[in-house]
Amino acid sequence: MEAIIGLTLGDPAGIGPEIIVKAFQDELLSINNRILVIGDAELLKRTAKQIAPEILIHSVTSPEEGWYQTCTIDVLDLNNVSEALPMGKPSAEGGKASYEAIQKAVELALKDKVAAITTGPINKQSLHLAGHHFPGHTELLGHLTGSKNSSLMMEGNSLRVILVTTHLPLDQVKSQITEENVLQSIRLTNDWLQKYVTDIPSIAVVGLNPHCGDGGIFGLEEIKFILPALKIAQQEGIQASGPYPADALFQRVASEKYDAVICMYHDQGMIPVKMNGMGVNITMGLPILRTSVDHGTA
Repeated sequence: MEAIIGLTLGDPAGIGPEIIVKAFQDELLSINNRILVIGDAELLKRTAKQIAPEILIHSVTSPEEGWYQTCTIDVLDLNNVSEALPMGKPSAEGGKASYEAIQKAVELALKDKVAAITTGPINKQSLHLAGHHFPGHTELLGHLTGSKNSSLMMEGNSLRVILVTTHLPLDQVKSQITEENVLQSIRLTNDWLQKYVTDIPSIAVVGLNPHCGDGGIFGLEEIKFILPALKIAQQEGIQASGPYPADALFQRVASEKYDAVICMYHDQGMIPVKMNGMGVNITMGLPILRTSVDHGTA
């Protein structure tokens, strides 16, 4: 029997409910998987009535009650969204509902009631309005699971990108490029790849500055922090190399068969991934398996 995957609804005022219903219109999704949606059942019923009335919403109180059959969406009903919730707008109610769905999904995963979780898109402004001040899913999941070292990986069309820093203003990035942070990213990446991909991963690390600082002319982060982190990783037996200039590296990734690329800041890594096609967001360093879409709530 297939394992159960927990799927959070995402922000109820965003596109999460719609894309979930549309995904279940593909019978192969239901035939090949046992998926439990976690969120508000009535909201999903209203959504299905508008765009896919043939789909039945089956409300449950535990994963064991699910039918897991075609044309049916099993929903662990949290009953936490009012019909008056304004669509397409950030709100405290939407943030509260998003948080509660993630919290319940993590609880189920930690108890082995679901084998993995996939999270629908959330709105960070809504999350903050509800009093949950996390930069994003990655940090929230780390908090809920008690994980000290978690990190985001984006995977799409055989390209895997890891970010040393994630949702930070550019003027704060430089202070976070430290030997410790770079080394932590390399170790996390190597551990995850060994667990899920290959025994001996090949990891490329890019620099922060143009031309990797050009010997210190354009910045010293490569010399002071990135290279020392690489040397320690190599001494530990990790097949990591670099630092490489980002503009040159991504042209070579496909041909040189790197298993992953570690980037220093958000757009440095996210632009190549999204130009390469739609991707999957993976959180490394958690005691549970978590994936997500690579887009927002629209």
